[in-house]
Amino acid sequence: MDEATLRRELLAAYHILDVHGQNAGIAGHLTARLPGDDNFWCHGYGQGFEEVRAEDLRHADMELRVLNGGKINPSLVIHTGLYHARPDIGCVIHTHSLNAVMLTATGTPLLPLFQSALMFHDDCTLHAEYGGIVDTVETGVELAAALGPRRALLLANHGTLVVGRSIREAVHCTIMLDDACRIQLGAMAAAAGRPLSPVDDATAQEAKRFLLSDKVLGLRWEHYLRRAIAARPWLAAELASIA
Repeated sequence: MDEATLRRELLAAYHILDVHGQNAGIAGHLTARLPGDDNFWCHGYGQGFEEVRAEDLRHADMELRVLNGGKINPSLVIHTGLYHARPDIGCVIHTHSLNAVMLTATGTPLLPLFQSALMFHDDCTLHAEYGGIVDTVETGVELAAALGPRRALLLANHGTLVVGRSIREAVHCTIMLDDACRIQLGAMAAAAGRPLSPVDDATAQEAKRFLLSDKVLGLRWEHYLRRAIAARPWLAAELASIA
């Protein structure tokens, strides 16, 4: 992938997430970098995902110095902490998923109940010690340690933190994590205290390999992109303008 492709996918990702109800107002974060790069791309400070245009994409280094002008969110120390700790990470997403907030408020970890979200089997944990505001390098390091080798962190009473090898992977996982939390909340309510029936480990691991394959992620991404462009026809021209 070259830089122009990364920027196109990043711009699309903001609008895909917004179309799927994953806009956190001006508090959502989405960054991406090329493999092995010490710089990353993000959007401007104070913008909601639905407002981002090609000209709003910002290029910054790991000290949050903006390389092409403008300002970025100081809370991106979350992202730099993760990039420093995990060379495999190509994209980081933080949203305030209402379903995740409700689930974490119960103190219950994510369970393997939903087939399409089995990618989180042994790959998501609840960070109950999360303090709420992240604006220091130390808290970024803390969240990186809490995430460890996993792909997702549920932040108690706050939202989600999802990482991926690519923008496509991280976006799909963010959408599926919200769905998984919603389905678990519904199952818990319907069960009224009775035990739930999670998917067994062997089945979950097999499904996880399939769900995270490049072929499946590619098909998912193309569907998400079609939906976003159908909802916002102007987006196609914005994406084409990035060269």
